[in-house]
Amino acid sequence: MSTRAELEAALAKAEAEWRRASEQLDRTQALRAEANEAWTRANADRRSEDGERRKAGSVWNPPGPERRKAAADRRGAEAARDRANADWDQALAVRRVARAAWDKARAAMDELERKEKKT
Repeated sequence: MSTRAELEAALAKAEAEWRRASEQLDRTQALRAEANEAWTRANADRRSEDGERRKAGSVWNPPGPERRKAAADRRGAEAARDRANADWDQALAVRRVARAAWDKARAAMDELERKEKKT
């Protein structure tokens, strides 16, 4: 049978882990928002697919912005966004595990309190 002190220590430890996991989740959420902003900016720079790339008869005019650079920027922004989303998913999973541990410790503590009231 676990003593009250052991259960209280386990509950405090589980709560501290849950708080750390929540803080980590908040930090990764901020990084995820930044990555989404960068992706949105890179995606906004795309040229529309509707128009002609070059106008007929405009041999002397430059063709416009470099399309390859914009595509590379989008790929980099997409990779950063994917990494940020994966980090956020991992942080969320860690917080869920910490919450489950806290719930288990809280249930054990409640059970002990119920037994103490009966006796």
